[in-house]
This record gives sequence, C-alpha cells and structure tokens, in this order.
Amino acid sequence: PITWASMALAGAIGAGALAYYHTEKERLQTQTTGKVTSVGKPLLGGPWTLVDCESGSCVTDASFHGKHTLLYFGFTHCPDICPNELVRLGDVLDKIPNVDIEPLFITVDPARDTVQQMEAYKKDFHPKLRMLTGTPDQVKDVTKAYRVYFTKADESDVDDDGEDDEEYLVDHSIVMYLISPSGEFLDFFTQSARVDDIVKKITALTQ
Repeated sequence: PITWASMALAGAIGAGALAYYHTEKERLQTQTTGKVTSVGKPLLGGPWTLVDCESGSCVTDASFHGKHTLLYFGFTHCPDICPNELVRLGDVLDKIPNVDIEPLFITVDPARDTVQQMEAYKKDFHPKLRMLTGTPDQVKDVTKAYRVYFTKADESDVDDDGEDDEEYLVDHSIVMYLISPSGEFLDFFTQSARVDDIVKKITALTQ
C-alpha cells in the first residue's frame, strides 16, 4: 500500500536524481567547453638570433624562411638522449629525401658548446644537420619562445678546488619542432614518437 512514508521516500529519490542530472549536465557542459577552448595550435616560436657554427656568423629565425625547419634543443655533452634523438632525426630525414627541410640543433649549454665544439660534434650525425649556439641570453630567448625547459642537473656541482665542475649534465625538454617556411609552428614530436609516424606527419604537413 502507498503510505506517506513511501511517498516521501520516492520524492527524496526523485529530488536526488534530479540534482544528479543537473550536476552531471553542468559537468559535461564544462568538460565540453574546456575541450572546445583548448583546440588549436600552441603559441610557439618567435624572433630569435643565434650563431651558425659552420659560418661563425649570426643568423635569425628569418634566415631560414623559405624552407621547412626541424628544430631540436640539446647539448653536446649529453651522454645518451641527445645522440639517440639526433640519430632518429637523421632517420626521419633519410625517409623524406624529397622534402626541403633544414634540421637545426640548438644548444641549451652555450657555456661549453662553442662553435668549435658544436662543429666537431655534428660529424657523427646527419650531414644536413646545422648547429646553432649563442650567448646565454640568446639561448634563453629562443628556448623561451619554444617553451623549452632546461637546467643544470645539479647546480651545486663543484670540483675539489671549489671551481665549477664542467662535467655537469643538463636536464631539458626532449622535443623536435616542425616549422613552416614562413616561420609558423606546425607540429612537435616527443621522444616517444616513432620515426615512421613522424615521417607521415611531416609528409602530410609539407605537401
């Protein structure tokens, strides 16, 4: 039989269900709005000035307009990650020989990566690779433009004489950036991206 107690219970359940419905509706609307507002390319890139290690002269982002560029940030004293990534970058280039693309290695360790050091280092990698260094401020500007994180692995490293230890490592972002001939950011590829997938994306974006 229907009693006042059962009717009250049904009303409470109905009110709870209605409240849950409105809560879920608001959550889904917020979630959808978040998805919509996050669509689009990140604001990466901008003007920069560095030193081309091959010529020893200053170059800017505009120096590479007219062709696609593939940027990688690293340092020559990196024991494993940077060499591995540069080998992968070379594998990508070998698979797209018909794409006019300039690979640029930009140091995040200008204190040690001199012009001579960079030029000696590149001999182990793809012949198209161009090496760029600069002053600490110039490197800071270009890394900021591409939101590249980097820092000494241990700022407190000193040798027995109390001098800075030159064998320090540098923690940094592990990303390749594809830039259009007009200097516009097109895409980025992380360490986990497969070479074949990078090749497919670059091929599609450069046609």
